[in-house]
Amino acid sequence: MNLYKIMFIHYSPRDSQKGILTYLVANTDEEVYEWLKSDPKLPDEMYIFTTYKDSERDEESFNLYDDEYNIIGNEFFKERIVRMRGDMFDKELELNDLYYGRTLFGWGLVKEDVKNEDLSNIKDNGIEITFPQGAQHE
Repeated sequence: MNLYKIMFIHYSPRDSQKGILTYLVANTDEEVYEWLKSDPKLPDEMYIFTTYKDSERDEESFNLYDDEYNIIGNEFFKERIVRMRGDMFDKELELNDLYYGRTLFGWGLVKEDVKNEDLSNIKDNGIEITFPQGAQHE
């Protein structure tokens, strides 16, 4: 099990905001992506809504470039987001039509091979940890 931090950044015409929403226990980056795609409900009754399902359905292919900006391949939306660890890290994303604002999500690896004892210590110190549906914590 790995411990990830789930982050967000919100852009709107008047301001922006960024922060950490929760910490998530997952085995892989792909598992984090699938959890975010499920529009999960956090323990504090807050929901995370992403466009990941819709974007995946579009089946759009994205070019991959090397350092000299030569096309070296392509990837689909899911592969792209998993590689970048969230759309908030997409340097090619264009932010337009922000009248209602736009929220982007991302994740970062905090610790690999986290032990149940470590998770208990973190929770005992008041830090919220989320487990994907079906995952168990002893």
